[in-house]
Amino acid sequence: MLYTLPDGRKINLARVKSISKIREYGQTGQIIEEQFIGFAIHLKNNETIEIKDKYHYSDWSEVKIRLSKLRDDIIAKWEQVQKK
Repeated sequence: MLYTLPDGRKINLARVKSISKIREYGQTGQIIEEQFIGFAIHLKNNETIEIKDKYHYSDWSEVKIRLSKLRDDIIAKWEQVQKK
């Protein structure tokens, strides 16, 4: 089963080995207040797909909620594939 990420990338859920927890990825570059938060999808061929979102320190909760919903949806679909 193919899963399409919000950025258009497609992941074959049958190839997923594990999905990490949401974590901080650090600063975006020059602007100190902007950070990355996200999670990683580890595939069976040792490839890693990172899903990251940029946030300003004052709006991190909104971004974390959005990423949590996306991660939960991917996990639910992945579990369906594993049961087949």
